Amino acid sequence: MSTLKSHDAVTKRAALTSTSLMAVAIASTGLMLTTPQQAQAQEQCSNYTVVRGDTLSVIAATAETRGGFQTLFDANRNVLDSPNLLEVGQVLAIPCADGSLPTSGARATTASTAPAPTTAEPDRALRIVTASGYAPFTDEDAPGGGLITQMVDRSMELGNPDQEYDLMFINDWGSHLETLLPTGAVDMVFPWFKPDCDKVENLSPSSAFRCTEFNHSEPFYEALVGYYTLTGSAYAGATSYDELLGARLCRPEAWFTFDLEAVTLMPPNVEFTRPVPQDGCWQLLVDGEIDVITLDALPAEEDYRELGLDGQIAKIEPLTSAVTMHIFVSKNNQFANDALPIINAGLEELRLSGEWFNIVREGIKDTVEN
Repeated sequence: MSTLKSHDAVTKRAALTSTSLMAVAIASTGLMLTTPQQAQAQEQCSNYTVVRGDTLSVIAATAETRGGFQTLFDANRNVLDSPNLLEVGQVLAIPCADGSLPTSGARATTASTAPAPTTAEPDRALRIVTASGYAPFTDEDAPGGGLITQMVDRSMELGNPDQEYDLMFINDWGSHLETLLPTGAVDMVFPWFKPDCDKVENLSPSSAFRCTEFNHSEPFYEALVGYYTLTGSAYAGATSYDELLGARLCRPEAWFTFDLEAVTLMPPNVEFTRPVPQDGCWQLLVDGEIDVITLDALPAEEDYRELGLDGQIAKIEPLTSAVTMHIFVSKNNQFANDALPIINAGLEELRLSGEWFNIVREGIKDTVEN
């Protein structure tokens, strides 16, 4: 596969590995519901009703769901608004061994309510750009260019099959927001993470730029961000971000920081360390030089297990958050803004039909097998 470019949305791994997908099956996410009760059977290829005491990670681990809590969250986007909150009585679809979803119960087919197709009435084709090296999401060597590339393709087809567009790989991630969109050289770029623009006052200029200069599609995918410390640490029981104020935090270089900015976990409120390698934070944690590590949960939990730290690391479950991937367009490009409803209508149709989950499943499966 292509070498990973320096892009803040991109992990230092060019692909998810079989080890990572199996490892996160026992990762914890979700706030614990009070007053634990005896849970019913949690089996693959079934619909499961949430009871008190459940978390996504426990359900996924018990059912031996391949991909763990992230896969279970992906399969139930129509039920779950947040990976951090389960409600008693919610019915979750537990994927089958082959990654498909059970067809009975709460997952019965729903009639489409996607917005009617729209048109940008173009005098030329839309120019839509991504870059390689971010498997399974975008990569020239992956089937269909990666799972999000496939989603964009299908969203355009479903949103308005008459809309012409060119989908291209330009393998200079930094140019996408800095040059290509602002100059009008291209109309849309993906997949970029969007900050919490409701907290733009807390963001650095480089992060706020993503809110003030661009409009965004509906989210194509949510990635979970975890917080980790040593077992027995004073921070292991933290339930709010305020409890990390004064801590020594570590996040690998080239990762975004806007989520930390939004909750004011940046200097001078914390001591912030950014080593170059993705797995560089873990030795600092073991050596007592930092207190807490925060980054994307999938590579994080793969890394500490590969380093032999399983059992020494505690995940601070209540602080788990989600960041979303979008198409970005310049606010000054009216043609691109007029075309965003096409993308959004098609994406909604993908979700309602179940095709969205099938694309995710096949994209991750192909990455693991290759």
